[in-house]
Amino acid sequence: MSENPRVLLVGAGAVGQVFGKYLQAAGCELSFLLKDRYAEEARRGYTLYELSLLERGYEPEAFSGFEVHLSMREVAEQRWEQVWLCVSSTALRAGGWVGELARATGEATWVMLQPALDDRDWLLQWVPAERLVSGMIPFLSFHAPLKPGDPVPKPGTAFWMPPMSRGLFSGPPERLEQVVRTLRAGGYPASRTRDVSRAAAIPTAVLTVFVQGLEAAGWSFERFRQRDSLERVVPAAREAVQIAAWRTKCSPSAVLSLLRPLLFKLLLPIASRVAPIDLETYLRVHFTKVGDQTRAIMRTYVDLGRSAGLPVEHLQSLSR
Repeated sequence: MSENPRVLLVGAGAVGQVFGKYLQAAGCELSFLLKDRYAEEARRGYTLYELSLLERGYEPEAFSGFEVHLSMREVAEQRWEQVWLCVSSTALRAGGWVGELARATGEATWVMLQPALDDRDWLLQWVPAERLVSGMIPFLSFHAPLKPGDPVPKPGTAFWMPPMSRGLFSGPPERLEQVVRTLRAGGYPASRTRDVSRAAAIPTAVLTVFVQGLEAAGWSFERFRQRDSLERVVPAAREAVQIAAWRTKCSPSAVLSLLRPLLFKLLLPIASRVAPIDLETYLRVHFTKVGDQTRAIMRTYVDLGRSAGLPVEHLQSLSR
């Protein structure tokens, strides 16, 4: 790998900007591939806010000094060492652009961050396993201000890395090492694991069902924690966990023993007090924006569960 690797990030939303910040800090020559309507904002540069538990304010940090590309022709004119997919699972599959990008980026290492159980298999149609690194997102990021009254000097992207967070990555050893080493050089808490898809499958299943249930409760924590709501969510979460465990060949027993209404009743107030943001508002805003991804993942659980002969009754009920 060169001293200053050339990195292309697909998408400059809240996730792309955060990874871009760390990659740039590591000395990467950074570029974004964007749709035309986002180009002007990107060329002006972004404002980032890194939040912490100790300081509840918003201190702006300018993020610029990267190139902006709007076409595959522009991408194909340069040589790339890494391509980062910073878009949702549904955006990844929309429009047929992935195959074209694969042809335009040569032998670059691709880094995927999408959470659906079948995203990696889908991507392998265009990117061989020996060039594909998988990762997960351990931080919360959003467009600030999140709500009226937030003390934001100017609009930008805020993010919070919870204490003890680890950004897990897996993939072919040499390419994985390059990705992890680069991120660590930029100050990002990157860690290697044997299989990100397996490590993330059960947590993603619980989170996806939780979000679907929260949406059904009108994005209200108080309404979500009521008995009738939890009686829909908990059985659906148990079904999703069993399906994820079947797909990734891991044991669900430890998580299944914890999946009870009391868990959600206790964790929501604790998480709300700890997070340096209004967590209820964040979840509503963020997961409304990526609602098509949540619904697609729920459909995937139902389809996989049926094919495996596993229960999906409560998942189907919650998805209606």
